[in-house]
Amino acid sequence: MSDIPVGSPPAPPGRHAAPGGWYPDPLDLARERYWDGWQWSRNTRDSEVPPAYRQAPGAPAAPPGPYGGQTTPYGSQPDPYGSQPTPYGSQPTPYGGQPAYYGGAQQPASRQAARTADGVPLAGWWWRALAGLIDAALVGTVSGLLTLPFYRDLLGAVRTFWNAALAAAQAGAPPPATPNFAAMMTGTDQLLVTAVTFAIGMAYHLPFLRTRGATLGLLACGLKVVPVDEGRSTARLGWSTVVVRALLWVLPGALSLRILTVADVLLPLWHPKRQTLHDLAARTQVIRTRQGG
Repeated sequence: MSDIPVGSPPAPPGRHAAPGGWYPDPLDLARERYWDGWQWSRNTRDSEVPPAYRQAPGAPAAPPGPYGGQTTPYGSQPDPYGSQPTPYGSQPTPYGGQPAYYGGAQQPASRQAARTADGVPLAGWWWRALAGLIDAALVGTVSGLLTLPFYRDLLGAVRTFWNAALAAAQAGAPPPATPNFAAMMTGTDQLLVTAVTFAIGMAYHLPFLRTRGATLGLLACGLKVVPVDEGRSTARLGWSTVVVRALLWVLPGALSLRILTVADVLLPLWHPKRQTLHDLAARTQVIRTRQGG
């Protein structure tokens, strides 16, 4: 760890194109610092580069490439790895369009797997979407069965209308007037339906997130919720974390706030840490627990 403030040294040009990963520390060539795809983090580790290559014999000390004009952070000495794959997967540097530090071909940022600050792969958007659909189907089935009595009059009116419309069509008569279906549920019934839907959603998400760090949908897709940038954490999520996360996911659905739900679901597509709105509020991320998640 280092006391370097987050965001220092100044972010280099082209930083938005660089994927998250470990890169030579601009302040200490003997260490590596994690670039989260947006800025430098506080996380550092010992460099994987052999000490002999950190500075060429007799060569003056040189700052990292983007700050001193060098193509590598080690001066003008040869690439210690030659044309072999680099320890960073041949990915572009966080400094923009320079070549990767240790040789090898560059790969587009879109092909690099996003990771937490401690190197754990983050969940892909499609897998998260599938997990959400599984959870929605489970919660919706239970909620629908429990709220069915509130829709009895409405369902009866719909059945009567369609029977009358079908009979009119067969007889060549004008169709019957469409009744006001919305008025067939009282405000109290609508409030009770919302309350039951919300309660079922919270009762489903809270215990699973607290005890397993994942709902049934997440578990089925090989995903898990962890504190932000702590992909290797094995501790349980705190109650405040799971309550905030579940509340901001369940409540918009119970209130039929579709725009907010859609924005929440789509945010990971362009967020550098693949976080949703409820991830941001609860300070969590979703990681893969198995290959392909």
